[in-house]
Amino acid sequence: MGLLAAARFTAAMSAWDTSAAFGMMGAARDMAYAVSGEALLLGTLLVLSLPAGTTDLRGLWASAAEADVWSSPAHWAALPAMALVVLLETGRQPIDNPDTHLELTMIHEGPLLEYAGRDLAMLQWAAGARHWVVMLLAAGVVLPHPAGPLPGAIVTLAWLPVLAVAAAVTESWQAKMRLGRAPRLLASGALVTLLGVAAWAFGAGL
Repeated sequence: MGLLAAARFTAAMSAWDTSAAFGMMGAARDMAYAVSGEALLLGTLLVLSLPAGTTDLRGLWASAAEADVWSSPAHWAALPAMALVVLLETGRQPIDNPDTHLELTMIHEGPLLEYAGRDLAMLQWAAGARHWVVMLLAAGVVLPHPAGPLPGAIVTLAWLPVLAVAAAVTESWQAKMRLGRAPRLLASGALVTLLGVAAWAFGAGL
């Protein structure tokens, strides 16, 4: 989470460095969404850590390989919440449109307006790296895979094209929502994680 936050902060500072109005507007919107998005990611990892018994990523990955974790409502609650995290972090519809160049609606594209050449290529590469890191995180800690290191890694990587297709279908099916409604959608995901925590607590007899 710290690495993702640092990357977002760096991208925002690159927009402020150009002193362009639309770039700073896009960066401000991105940081505003980050308040809800990072809280949602934290809640998702928290609800995943309950049946796993640890917050270590290796432990979360190992927990997703166990069949009994799918009997826990907490793990099921993490599915829609992590899906919203993926849509937010990758800048996909209905939260954002990565192909838009309309200044009044762009978010992630705003900080890139004043860049060209190698600088633009590096920013686009960083966005692509963020895209795959978040999707790999979702595939590794939420979706099922074998317990063995090599079979588990192969199946986890095999989930990536499935998630990419799912994101493409979601983009084609959903129109970009108004800016003020996206935080409400993220808040609904946070509510789902809280319900997962409550379900796990009552189910575990706590």
